[in-house]
Amino acid sequence: MRLLYIALLTALPTVIFAQSNYHEGYVLKNNGDTLKGFINYREWERSPKSIQFKINKTDKATQEFTPQTIREFQITGMEYYISHSGVISMDRTNFPDIPDGLDTSKELSTLFLKQLVTGSHLTLYYNKDDTKTRFFTAENKGDIIELEYHQYYSDERDMIEKTRYRGQLIFYINKYDADNTSLINTANRSRYIQTDLEEIVNKINGPGSIVNNKLKAKNTRLFTGIGLNYTEAQFYYGGYLYGSIFSSKTISPKLNFGADVFINPNVQQFALRAELSFSYINPKFNLPYGQVYTFNQYTASITPQILFNFYNKDTFKAYIDGGISFNFSAYTNDKITGQTNSDLQKKPYDLEPYWANFPLQTGIIINKKIEAYFSYTAFAAYTKYTSLSVANRSMNVGIKYLFNTH
Repeated sequence: MRLLYIALLTALPTVIFAQSNYHEGYVLKNNGDTLKGFINYREWERSPKSIQFKINKTDKATQEFTPQTIREFQITGMEYYISHSGVISMDRTNFPDIPDGLDTSKELSTLFLKQLVTGSHLTLYYNKDDTKTRFFTAENKGDIIELEYHQYYSDERDMIEKTRYRGQLIFYINKYDADNTSLINTANRSRYIQTDLEEIVNKINGPGSIVNNKLKAKNTRLFTGIGLNYTEAQFYYGGYLYGSIFSSKTISPKLNFGADVFINPNVQQFALRAELSFSYINPKFNLPYGQVYTFNQYTASITPQILFNFYNKDTFKAYIDGGISFNFSAYTNDKITGQTNSDLQKKPYDLEPYWANFPLQTGIIINKKIEAYFSYTAFAAYTKYTSLSVANRSMNVGIKYLFNTH
């Protein structure tokens, strides 16, 4: 089992990076020719430095394009990029990795900019690399200008922000929506993040403008499900037979509800999952000298997880995920019984109402609607004694129905 686990970990990166995810789109070459075909659409947590293109989805041969070789490309219905050559800022702005003192260094670069929103007056673009996140604006038929933002440490090691982008936005507000003091106040409070900047640019463009948010898919998905839970409860007592272990097995239903938040909703390779589940067990431990220890445990669990689709196609996905479960348990029928009524002990041990474990899960998703899964959780105790413990480990199989898919 250990060798199989190591082999899977070794092979997984190869599987991940060998995957392709071609979607319909086009590229516009520098000579004005448009090529229609399919573009390999990746997660792109950083802005792409190049793209792979096929005329036909089944072609084995691919073409690679860079910002130097094309003017723009679009993945139909999802994302639109243009090529931009110009001077860009080069200071680090990812706290705490920021410079000592203000760094205004710049360099000439050619890069892909993702179009976020567009309208009657302004277009907002985005680029992210290993150095920083940058936003750019352009007036209609105007030059592309970087919205300037800097962070640095002062001599006293205070973190200082230079928010020149707010003044740049206020310039556009005064030009296209004069005397809009409310929007000016919004710009003065804005953060250098996509949601804040999109809101301001959309308001500058006005209600009659065309907003490119049509290329933005829903980034959340709800789900509900039911499963079959196999739980082995284990009772260890150091006082009996120099440390005896007793076990009891329960098969019971499990209900699941939750939501996924995608890093890139169009690709859906990574997701942050929050899950609420309900389960119960009723173990029975046959102890020495004719004693029987029983209790019912009813548990509600909140489990934040990270989900990764290691095989990621539109109609079929295979994933692994892991997280931590925060469990809230209530207990009934908690007692030890013996051969006579005088042997009855109610609530003989303190069973903790709050405890945690670490589930691992794998599964498949079919047509973005149906999920089948298997999860495993190693032994986790819900007692605090030094020579006694009661612990659970479980395996769970089930199905989920996914809402808000597209």
